[in-house]
Amino acid sequence: MKLLDIFALSGLINGLFVLGLGVFIISHNWRDKLNRLYFLIVIAISIWSFSYWLWLFSNDAVSALFWVRMLSIGSTLIPVFYFHWVVSILKIERRERNTRWLVYILGVLFILFSFSDLFISGVEPKLFFPFWPNPGILYHFYLFVLYICLIIYSSNLLIKSYKIAWGEDKKRLAYVIAGALLAFSGGLSNFFLWYNIPIAPYGNFLVAFYPLLFGYATIKYRLFNIKTIATELFAIAIWIFLFIKILLSTGSNDLLVNIFLFIVVVFFGILLIRSVFKEVRQKEQMEKMAEDVKKAYEAEKRAKERIDEARVKDEALLSSIGIENEKGEAIKNEASPLYQALSSGRKIVTGATGGSDSAESVSSTVSPAAAYYFARGDKTKFPAAVTVAPVVLNGKIIGAVAVFRDVTIERQIDRSKSEFVSLASHQLRTPLTAIKWYSDVLFKEKLSAKQKKCLNGIYDGNERMIKLIDVMLNVSRLEAGKIKINPSPTNVKKILEDIINEQKFTVKTKKQKFIFECPDDLPEISIDQNLVRLIFQNLISNAIKYTPDEGEILCKVEKKNNLFSFEVKDTGIGIPQNQQKRVFEKLFRADNAFSHTAEGNGLGLYAAKMTAESLGGKIWFESKAGKGTTFFVDLPVSPAAK
Repeated sequence: MKLLDIFALSGLINGLFVLGLGVFIISHNWRDKLNRLYFLIVIAISIWSFSYWLWLFSNDAVSALFWVRMLSIGSTLIPVFYFHWVVSILKIERRERNTRWLVYILGVLFILFSFSDLFISGVEPKLFFPFWPNPGILYHFYLFVLYICLIIYSSNLLIKSYKIAWGEDKKRLAYVIAGALLAFSGGLSNFFLWYNIPIAPYGNFLVAFYPLLFGYATIKYRLFNIKTIATELFAIAIWIFLFIKILLSTGSNDLLVNIFLFIVVVFFGILLIRSVFKEVRQKEQMEKMAEDVKKAYEAEKRAKERIDEARVKDEALLSSIGIENEKGEAIKNEASPLYQALSSGRKIVTGATGGSDSAESVSSTVSPAAAYYFARGDKTKFPAAVTVAPVVLNGKIIGAVAVFRDVTIERQIDRSKSEFVSLASHQLRTPLTAIKWYSDVLFKEKLSAKQKKCLNGIYDGNERMIKLIDVMLNVSRLEAGKIKINPSPTNVKKILEDIINEQKFTVKTKKQKFIFECPDDLPEISIDQNLVRLIFQNLISNAIKYTPDEGEILCKVEKKNNLFSFEVKDTGIGIPQNQQKRVFEKLFRADNAFSHTAEGNGLGLYAAKMTAESLGGKIWFESKAGKGTTFFVDLPVSPAAK
């Protein structure tokens, strides 16, 4: 192959490559202005490239002159569209509006004269090129004004912006500057022979870097993923190579083989591109989720800073110790912690954040999670954690010591934490739901035993994550007070039977004996079905989980006056005496629970306790390590309306 043919084919390859890349980018989002301007650059380069190819393959001076003049149209439009694209990506279109108009006017004028001798006077042999053009008088103005000066001015704008940019913008501008330097330097090598300087246009091969790096910058600016681009460019490059190979086939057999190979490669290339695009979309969803979680964390951090500032401002002596509830109503004497400590002789511990307080003996009428508010002298209120201890002398209660502590900061931090957990849990559900859906799809395919085992592992692990997130969401809603209680006629026996049936497989696998005792005449009651189910499900599943194989579980339910009593007893591992006070704390698991099974999160009993208290009931237990545990739940109920 002659050197002339290599230069000609470089024009064809540049044109096909650039056009394919331009179609790909404009197809992603043709409404975007940057993409449309980039496509105009691609059109201009394509006109220049294909005309370059046809010019060097011309057999006579007339054809060569025609294609050189067509080529000049493309070379005139390239710097024009490039300048417009630069001011758009730098967002300075308004500032450079007059310059843009001037550039477009000059471009149109030069194009109008491109087929006259004033622009290109003719063609003649130079070096190994049989028909190389000679410039007319207007061509000198085009080269200096529209090519050299405009490119320098555009590059200067880019460099100034690059110096003050940072992060992704700085990287994007670096690619634009590099592409301009390579491409326009390569294009400039074509002008030496125009002015009879005996240097061949070897830099012409660098022109392909112009759209490649500009396209990458455009894509990064609009947040497409470069992995997709790289895959598609790789596939397109192979397709172009095989297409050229078809054109250069020497016989019918060679032609058929090349066509068949081209079809196969195109088919598998499309499949590859689709799979990579799907992977990139999933990655972008995960990145968005991570960004949302990061924003939530920053919001929590800012809230804590504001809380710290407020704490300094609000430190003052209290002029009143009147106790109120959240509604501003005064707490009655018999319901106050002080009264309960004096009347019962027991220490009372309450907290405004709920669930994290000591489980020491607490009166049935005072909830550890109860919110008490003390009034300041300026009538503002603050939540307080209260500890009251009776003072006993000679076996008689002579008074009590009450200590209260402002827990405003703790409550606000706890609320921010709950909102953060809720947001993170919601965001995590999206990819987990996708994993479950794809697993269900794969189960329908023909799989080997090993593949099924692996898929079952994925499915089971995903289900555990979904259950954990559901628990986290329930806990965050309870803590935030967003759980609405909706009483409705409820068949408790039916709910318990459903829960037991759901656990039947586990019970059978562990060869456990499960006894369910429920009166046949147990009436329907008016209570929130979902909340009651949450309590029962946590207690029953725990009993089954922590009872060894061949153990026994008793589930008992009855109605006593206005109380609904539930009991679940097991012969499991029990709870160590020194850890029983912490059983209802969030994220707490006893030491023997960890050694028995790694599965568990320490949220079930915490959620059950909060739910029972939100319904106005109470929950407690009796346990001995190694012997078993019995959990009791009492809930106030009213008969279901008939």
